Amino acid sequence: MILTLKELAEYLRVNERTISRMINSGKIQGAKIGGQWRFNGSQIDQVFFPGSVSESSPLEAEGSSIITHPLIGIPLSRVMSEDRILLNLKSRDKEGVIHELTDARLLYGLVLDASDLRTKCLQREQVLSTAVGEGIAIPHPRDPIPTLRASAAVLYGYSQEGVDFNAPDGKPVHMFFLVCSQNIELHLHLMGCMARLLKSSSFVENLPKCTSNKEVIKLVMEHERAEFLSQEGAAK
Repeated sequence: MILTLKELAEYLRVNERTISRMINSGKIQGAKIGGQWRFNGSQIDQVFFPGSVSESSPLEAEGSSIITHPLIGIPLSRVMSEDRILLNLKSRDKEGVIHELTDARLLYGLVLDASDLRTKCLQREQVLSTAVGEGIAIPHPRDPIPTLRASAAVLYGYSQEGVDFNAPDGKPVHMFFLVCSQNIELHLHLMGCMARLLKSSSFVENLPKCTSNKEVIKLVMEHERAEFLSQEGAAK
């Protein structure tokens, strides 16, 4: 993936002057083509999200359509998609919500068998509810999905009415993040990312206010960027 200066600024949620300062300081590298900056998306990910791989990674160039290596360090926003967000969940029970989030149309091109993923998520709920309190649940299969056609995926669903999900605080759940991945290492990494993200009261308060799928992705990216910059500042 090749990015222009404007596209990189939008991707990192900073202004173009900040990108220019990063270039001058040597923090990032780019090449001028016809007087215009161009940046390698994969290299940018390695700088800001160590261990992540862009969609146009060398693995794909070698003919691998399924990334099988653990991408520890990949941010949540990179495994979310506007096409896999439902802002108007209609179900009023746990089984119905998971059924909506594992609908074959929503998972088209991602899993070989949507019903199998659904069954695995329901089996996980039978062991212990994935609700974490404060109106949030993170349904997921107990085991990785090695046949997943991507390294990982996080689907989001919102229920305005709320659903009884056997939450530890007894409150109905409104926000659902369904997590699935190819391997356990990446699964644990993404669950850690989810935990840090959901610790932000600002994120939890603003997520229900999102009125479009694009706004959901933008909110996740903004908070990931804020976390990265705070860690960078603490390291100096």
